[in-house]
Amino acid sequence: MLVLVSLLRCEAAITSTSQNLDEFSFKKGFKANGGLSLANTFYAGSDSLVTRDPYAFYLNGNLNMNLWGIAMPFSFSFSNTQKSFTQPFNRFKLDPRYKWVHLLIGSNSMNFSPYTLAGHMFNGIGVELTPEKWNIGAMYGRFNKAIEFDPKAQNYNTVAYKRIGYAAKVGYTPDFGEYVVSFFHGEDKENSISYVPAESYITPQKNTAVSVAVTQKFLKYFYVHGEYAFSLYNSNTFTESAGLLTDKNTFASALNSKSPEKYTDAINASAGYQGDIWGLAFNFERVAPNYTTLGGYYFNNDFENFTLAPNVKLLKGKINLTGNFGLQFNNLNGDMQSDTKRTVYSANASYSSGKAWNASLGFSNFTTFTKVKPESYPYLTDALDSLNFYQVSKSINGSTSYTFGSEEISDVISLSASYQTADMLNESVKTSFSDFYSGNLSFSQQYKGPVIGWSAFVNGSRSVSSYTKTSYFGPGLAINKGFINGKLSTGLSCNYNWNKVPNRDSGSLMNTGLNASYSIDASNKKL
Repeated sequence: MLVLVSLLRCEAAITSTSQNLDEFSFKKGFKANGGLSLANTFYAGSDSLVTRDPYAFYLNGNLNMNLWGIAMPFSFSFSNTQKSFTQPFNRFKLDPRYKWVHLLIGSNSMNFSPYTLAGHMFNGIGVELTPEKWNIGAMYGRFNKAIEFDPKAQNYNTVAYKRIGYAAKVGYTPDFGEYVVSFFHGEDKENSISYVPAESYITPQKNTAVSVAVTQKFLKYFYVHGEYAFSLYNSNTFTESAGLLTDKNTFASALNSKSPEKYTDAINASAGYQGDIWGLAFNFERVAPNYTTLGGYYFNNDFENFTLAPNVKLLKGKINLTGNFGLQFNNLNGDMQSDTKRTVYSANASYSSGKAWNASLGFSNFTTFTKVKPESYPYLTDALDSLNFYQVSKSINGSTSYTFGSEEISDVISLSASYQTADMLNESVKTSFSDFYSGNLSFSQQYKGPVIGWSAFVNGSRSVSSYTKTSYFGPGLAINKGFINGKLSTGLSCNYNWNKVPNRDSGSLMNTGLNASYSIDASNKKL
């Protein structure tokens, strides 16, 4: 079997920055920059089981206009497989600054704490004030837009309530530490959509989260850090009898049990020493079951983490050694059918001579132990008291590169390799395993004068598992050339690989690519 994939790509690159009102001036006039890229993919193969379109194209464009320092981005994309269109007025972002005042308008994200407002996108307004040692922030906006149910589209999975949220943060950072308090509140508007089908399984939610964090430095090289956060969460504001969840929370006994919201909390603490040559840190994190903040997209809960992290610097920082040893436990309330314990330890070493040699070596081991407790039934007794499952994953990776040549001609030789293995055991019997090996060797040469370069490489990989063995290896060649003082960059590449699977015909794959990119200078016209 022979598969041929060809890619022709032409593109233009741009760079945009936020606005600074310190430099705001009508004299700057109007500026615009943008780009246009066209990618073509051709496919041909002798394998009748593979069904792909023989041709696909992707057209992308963007235009960034700047009037007196105010940016107005515009972008679009079009292809014969999918279509999308974005206007700056649907997704508008404006970030003016004046001295220590930073204003955020439109589509933005802010990060106050991992347990309160944690980088969720919103459409609204925000402000950051950083006078001297203070860090003050606030925001208000829409986190989710209302999406009505469409009977024709049957969009059960995308129906959503309109969610409005607001947050604030006050931080003070003296020379000896940092003190931060943050607050977040998010709430779904119950009347924002007219009909909710039962198949969508959504309910209007409400959440308030508060975090207090303290970092204290002492004796020059030592520090301690602690953060406590709590969350009041109601998964269905239509129901006023949700009850208060207070199991295994630090201050649960002090709360009003008649509250319709669920109370959960989280603790993050660390202590350590960091000197000029070595350092050692101990970290502890505990997140109660069902901890939720609507200020983040995804959040893990019901676990305790214990981590020890040493580091060493040798030869004036040329050699760096780091390690990480950790334990994780779940089922903090003890009401789940299974308990899981994870053990993680990793080590990394890196070396940099400054110019010529760079090398790194890493090792990691991840072990998961799960104990399943059988359910008890009145008329059935399980012969086993419990079932024990182990999953062990190990990985080793290394890379090195050597740079030599002159100012006019730069040569680089690099080598990288990795090995990964994973085993699963039921009690003491190995039920499955997999081993994966990969490597790459390359040589590249770049000429400064004519702005031309080339590289040759060979790569390979081998996978051995409980079910099959596969091998994949082959050489490749690439060349690049710049024109018009480096504004226009072109490249041509070709890579050929063989694929071998036992008891099957060997296959091969050829990838060829041609690309061109042009950097458009910003125009500057006074209005």
